[in-house]
Amino acid sequence: MRKVVLVTGASSGVGLALCKRLLEEDDELHVCLACRNVSKAEAVSADLLASHPAAEVSIVQVDVSNLQSVIRASSELKQRYTSG
Repeated sequence: MRKVVLVTGASSGVGLALCKRLLEEDDELHVCLACRNVSKAEAVSADLLASHPAAEVSIVQVDVSNLQSVIRASSELKQRYTSG
């Protein structure tokens, strides 16, 4: 299984810059974009995959200022990435 990196705020600013930098260092990573706006995240995902086709990119919708959203996202991520 690939190393999974969860990046919050990944659709712009520092979060997006971090995603690009991580993939420049290791394009075999699985980068999970944690964003409020799924449509923006989908566009970012397409751009990242265009420049790093060996990478794996997924999206989880989350608003880190909303506890219920964080709990829901953490449960979803646990299901996706827990082996067993």
